[in-house]
Amino acid sequence: MHPTLVRPAIRAGLYLLCAGAWLLVWGTGALSILGLLLLTALLIFFLERRHRLGRERLRQGLRRTSLQLEQAQRDAILGNWEYEQSFALSPGAQRILGCSDEDSLAGLLNRFHPADRNSVQRGLEALLVGGTALAVNARLNLPSDQSPVWLALRGEAQPDGRSFGTVQDISAQKRDEEALRASELRFRQLFEQTPRIAVQGYDRQRRVIYWNHASEQLYGYTVDQAMGRYLEDLIIPPAMRTQVIADINNWMIGGPAIPASELTLQRRDGSPVTVFSSHLVLRNLHNQLELYCVDIDFSALESARDALRQSENRYQELLDSLDQHAPQSQSSHGEQG
Repeated sequence: MHPTLVRPAIRAGLYLLCAGAWLLVWGTGALSILGLLLLTALLIFFLERRHRLGRERLRQGLRRTSLQLEQAQRDAILGNWEYEQSFALSPGAQRILGCSDEDSLAGLLNRFHPADRNSVQRGLEALLVGGTALAVNARLNLPSDQSPVWLALRGEAQPDGRSFGTVQDISAQKRDEEALRASELRFRQLFEQTPRIAVQGYDRQRRVIYWNHASEQLYGYTVDQAMGRYLEDLIIPPAMRTQVIADINNWMIGGPAIPASELTLQRRDGSPVTVFSSHLVLRNLHNQLELYCVDIDFSALESARDALRQSENRYQELLDSLDQHAPQSQSSHGEQG
């Protein structure tokens, strides 16, 4: 039996059972039949009232849900659309696209910027004809003196031949991405033009994604030689590799940051190089973590330190030599007196 018929069938069976029991107890006289009719009317009234109250509660619940959905869509600048011979648009989609509740494919395409129209058309045709999910970003066709409005079109085909989807204004997200891209460009230009500050960028797996000219000079690897290789295979001495890998992995999952410090790393030829290294973690346009190392060559300072230590050692040796000869000179003067 169909699931929707089970409860009505059970109620009908219970009614017949009760009616039969009523007739057996009270007989088949006129009063008994009149009483049974009265009970039947009361039962029908009760069931109808319960049904109407249930439908009213359901209607109110659907209205509340619809209002909440509309509010959420207004906050997210989001709308829905459905396609069956033509596009049926929700109020939110109409506000975003600036059109009526229904539109043809050609009419919808004309609302997009000419430079993006072909990609929208290909995406919609692939969805409506081939059933391929739609995921296209495009600009509205607006006057050149207005700020661009970017929309994200999403959609899926249904087994019955219809298609459903959403349209969302993502202009704010595009502006943020553009600002971040411009900031990243300025960041790269700054460090490309700084000759003695070596900057390297690494992804979560410690593979090189950025290697400026100063890094080439400091460590001996060209950009092509360094890109894609692991940090520990390039400039980390073997004795330090295990600890460096553990510290970076721990930082990437929320552990303590690696402090800035003076380190002795290695060049391509294996020779040691002393740097003062600072580290920072940034998020890229795809919200992925990236590690950047800023290294200042301390080799000249280390050489100066070695020269200073050697000078101090020679000076100390001279003092020690003078101290050893001083008592002998005083003793010879005493004997002459």
